[in-house]
Amino acid sequence: MNMKTKLPAEIFPASVTRNRDRLAPLALGLGLVAAGALIWKRPPSLLNLPDPVPLDKDAPSSRLSRAARGTRDKLRLVAPDNIGASLGRSLVIAGGALVLTRILDELASRD
Repeated sequence: MNMKTKLPAEIFPASVTRNRDRLAPLALGLGLVAAGALIWKRPPSLLNLPDPVPLDKDAPSSRLSRAARGTRDKLRLVAPDNIGASLGRSLVIAGGALVLTRILDELASRD
């Protein structure tokens, strides 16, 4: 199924539509890099991970609960405090890859 909208040729000539289609991935990639850099440098507090606090301190200490607490405490050492930094870094990498791919595509297919 083709979801691309058809614009009347008298409003947008083919050269304008072709240029827009060529520049759209570049603009999207630069937007991803900008948004990712912003989130990476200023992570929103909404994405803070809570501290691992036991819900019931008076719960019986079984072998399973001790193992779960130990695992939780060890995972806390490698888990980020804020997911925003990881999300921002991923957006920067994805946007950079999109921009680089689009530039290399332009250089490889000169008409």
